[in-house]
Amino acid sequence: MKLTVADVFYELAETIDQVCETESIPNLLQNISRLYGLKTIAYLGLGTTRIGDTEPYIAVTYSPEWVAHYKSENYLFIDPVLRKGFDRIMPLDWGDFDRSDARTGRLLGEAVEFGLGRKGLTFPVRGMRGDRALVTITSEASDREWRTLRRHYARDFQALSGHLHEMVLRTEGIETPHIKLSKRQIECLWWTSQGKTVPEIAMILELSHHTVKDYLEEARDKLNATSNPHAAFKAAQQGVLFPWL
Repeated sequence: MKLTVADVFYELAETIDQVCETESIPNLLQNISRLYGLKTIAYLGLGTTRIGDTEPYIAVTYSPEWVAHYKSENYLFIDPVLRKGFDRIMPLDWGDFDRSDARTGRLLGEAVEFGLGRKGLTFPVRGMRGDRALVTITSEASDREWRTLRRHYARDFQALSGHLHEMVLRTEGIETPHIKLSKRQIECLWWTSQGKTVPEIAMILELSHHTVKDYLEEARDKLNATSNPHAAFKAAQQGVLFPWL
């Protein structure tokens, strides 16, 4: 039986959650790239290793040639993905970068030459311990294809990025707090993620405005979020937004 798009997502999420050894990660990333038709996928984490270790955690499907070139050119200090990604909550589309900057234009142009792809999306992840990560995917899609694929990728990788981050923490032996949301809290966050307001959610779920506000406030506290959309985003990243579907 042919797998649906939803099947691929849920099977991958389950597979990621079962990884317990660092040695399994390269093959996993290659498999994710293949299943989603990507050129590359990369993970960069901060605060994901032992206390006192300031080195970032890096797992990529990039070619060794690009990694060596990136380091030799000191692109770490001008890379717009790193400069902008860690300050964001929502995904970052490479198409939004200011390519009039000579250094940025050169970096992105050389990335294409080294086989990274012309399109890219970067997903920020913020953990519960101050740990952070960026998950980046790239594609060779045309402009027309990208308009459709971007929505598809944004939906799935917003959640998969959280699973990947938890996987890295787990394989590094770092315990993370387990977030337990009630069914109603999840429902309210789900409709928030779909752009619904508190009155609209109350009407959909046949609850009072006050009750919906209470559920959302409780969810924000559990997720250490600053707003309802931020809570919905963090719930999706941590894979706890969809169990009731």
